[in-house]
Amino acid sequence: MKTRLKGLAVITGASSGIGAVYADRLARRGYDLLLVARNRERMEDLAKKLAAETGHKVEILAADLTDSKDLA
Repeated sequence: MKTRLKGLAVITGASSGIGAVYADRLARRGYDLLLVARNRERMEDLAKKLAAETGHKVEILAADLTDSKDLA
C-alpha cells in the first residue's frame, strides 16, 4: 500500500549492506528512491522488490562514485 509521498531520497551504496537497509526503510516511510551503486544487477533486484512492496517509484543509476567518468 502506497503511503503519502514525502519526496525523493538518493541513496549511494544501495546495492547491499547499510545502503540497502536505508533504501528499504525510506521507501516504507513514503519516499521515492534513486539508488546509486556499482552493482546494477543487485540494485535492479532491490528496486523491483521495493517498488512491488511499497508502491513507490524506485529508479537506479549504476555508477562508481570514485570514478570521475561516472561522476560526469
